[in-house]
Amino acid sequence: MSYRRSRTPERLSSLTLLTLLMFAGTARAQNPPPGPPPPPPEREGSAEFAYVGTSGNSSTSTLGIGAEYIYRPDLWELKSKVVYVHNSSEDELKAESVLFTFRAQHPIKPRLAGFGQYGYSRDRFAGILNRNTVEGGVLYTLIDNAPHTLIVDGALGYAHEERLVGENLSTATFTTGGVYTWKISETSEFSEDGHFVFSLNESEDWRYANLVSLTAKVTTIFSLKLSNAVRYVNRPVEGFKTTDVITSVALVAKF
Repeated sequence: MSYRRSRTPERLSSLTLLTLLMFAGTARAQNPPPGPPPPPPEREGSAEFAYVGTSGNSSTSTLGIGAEYIYRPDLWELKSKVVYVHNSSEDELKAESVLFTFRAQHPIKPRLAGFGQYGYSRDRFAGILNRNTVEGGVLYTLIDNAPHTLIVDGALGYAHEERLVGENLSTATFTTGGVYTWKISETSEFSEDGHFVFSLNESEDWRYANLVSLTAKVTTIFSLKLSNAVRYVNRPVEGFKTTDVITSVALVAKF
């Protein structure tokens, strides 16, 4: 796992959602429609762990931990996710961040669902002490043609951010983006999640988060996951950079 910061937004994504849409649309035209997939399980979860350490001439360590749990009572889907990253060099803390989200969604009609979501983040090395968000919106399954899926969403919400330097932020927000999934085979899967968050109070206050991952099964329980996460803030805390990038290889257990 590696952790780095950059000032250039050109690294925001390896693929754009528009390219993914065109690719998936072409595949839809070429492949015959498969039979209906089996319903998802009532409960499912995963946990992932990544660690990189060095010693000798230099002493560094990077730890990444993540977990996700999904519960589907009746027609509801309740999803919780947490990600923690810790990086140190010569016993000095260099980076530490926490991300947590909880979403509850319910279908409105085929392909369309409504959702409510709470999010929390903390990244002192990006100047953010605490950020709390509450959102409500809708999502639509734009493409559902195995092995390709594209889900787009939009939401209105409110965010409060406590900053290390300068004034805190409190603003109404609009969030939009999408999640693309390509099931390459029975044992491998590619996905990309890209979302913009716009402040409705200040036009220059917008941010973008992108996560690209490739997962390959090793056993029925364990998988290897290669991922690249990018977080861009157009108006960062004074004295801090606009872009954070985290690249990792993790062992994932699903249950």
